[in-house]
Amino acid sequence: MSSPSAPKRPYRTARERVAARRAARGPVLPGPARRRMRYCTPLTAIFAVAALAALLLLAVVIRWAGGALGALERPDPRRPQSAAVVAPADLPASLREPFNVLLVGVDRRESLEEGVRSDTLILVHIDPAGGWAGMLSIPRDSMVQVPHLGLQKINTAYTYGFNNTAELYGEGTPPESGGGALAAETVEAFLGLQVDYIAQIDFRGFQRVVDTIGGVTVDVERPLLDPAYPTDDYGYERIFIPAGLQVMDGATALRYARSRHSSSDFDRSARQQQVLRAILAEVRSRGLLSQAALLPDLARDLEASVSTTLPLSDLETLRGLAALAQGLDTSRILALSINPGDVRVVAEEGSNIYWEPADVAAQVTRLMAGPQGAAELARVQVLNGAGVRGLAGQLSERLAAQGFTMNDPADSPLPAEQTRLIDYVGRPETLRRLADTLGLDPGRVFTTPPVDAPPSPFQADIVLLIGADYEPGWVGQ
Repeated sequence: MSSPSAPKRPYRTARERVAARRAARGPVLPGPARRRMRYCTPLTAIFAVAALAALLLLAVVIRWAGGALGALERPDPRRPQSAAVVAPADLPASLREPFNVLLVGVDRRESLEEGVRSDTLILVHIDPAGGWAGMLSIPRDSMVQVPHLGLQKINTAYTYGFNNTAELYGEGTPPESGGGALAAETVEAFLGLQVDYIAQIDFRGFQRVVDTIGGVTVDVERPLLDPAYPTDDYGYERIFIPAGLQVMDGATALRYARSRHSSSDFDRSARQQQVLRAILAEVRSRGLLSQAALLPDLARDLEASVSTTLPLSDLETLRGLAALAQGLDTSRILALSINPGDVRVVAEEGSNIYWEPADVAAQVTRLMAGPQGAAELARVQVLNGAGVRGLAGQLSERLAAQGFTMNDPADSPLPAEQTRLIDYVGRPETLRRLADTLGLDPGRVFTTPPVDAPPSPFQADIVLLIGADYEPGWVGQ
């Protein structure tokens, strides 16, 4: 049974609706200033709150439904059936070991063969004991090796697994489990990380959740005009969303988050994250964790649109997830993505993107290092200004062997008499380690670029400019 529609409100404009909602909440208590992680690009800065929103919504229903959330649980066809029942001592919610979850945003249409695909892929690493989480977003147009198919776009994996579940994982396996499993196998090979659990959400369910919580407040930075927004019947419609602060219902929020023709795919990812962040703000500011009247509808929304291999039928898992959702500090959540600002693009063919594997591995290293360590995982580039052939390459290899993340070496645009170490973005710990490793005089180490510094190389945080005064011992001579 659908929930009764809300009564019409006496105000009309978007700003009046926002003002009325804020007035109903009462005074806003001061909170911590919004942090800006220097190692996050603008497109990834709110992935963290997206996951926290999902965990908080789960916590809402956990308080109401308890073990009833077992209906969301699905088998993982990558593992034997006996492995589906996990001893409480081995569960991630027991806060014993870190674990990885692949979040899959699924676009479902009436025609399954044509209309089921993964629209969003996020690898979440959670360290319960350390009290932090990290996220790595993977663009759907990334070219990767897909099992059984070869080199394909990464979102092909879910569709193929969904449409060929019986062949790949055996008769009786639900199609969504097959799609999630093959997507997980593909991500594992691409990132070199084990995917312990899979969580899928249907975008229509996302729309229902937004409506159930009464809409979300979103500040649209610029007008959005999409002349060819796809409809469920494989047609197109023109959509327009004006700029400014406004309350969005589920349908509008979904259009805002999914429109692709109005800007780039990376900008679309940022809008998706913005809407999820707005959901988190609604849950927290309106105290939805304590509003029992909403819980049955929210539970039905989640059951109809969410499936996961997390063992939600186990009460210990439920309690662990609820505690994690309520206790996780947003400053302890790392947000990363595979994007051209952090990972070099080897080639582009139409919308197909080929990423530099070494840079992908560097992003994974940042993910696993956590919020504190990732801030000091800086990219270092050696520029050869000494005029000695091969010097920059030799020194780069030796520094890489000592744990530094190195970009490809290059020649300096101008000869240099003195060796200088220059920090372009603010990586003090890595700068100190490099200076100590090379034994550089403090006068040769710059925390900010001097006026005569070479231009910042692409995707480099720190530059080591080798001058004619270099030490032969740096390269083992």
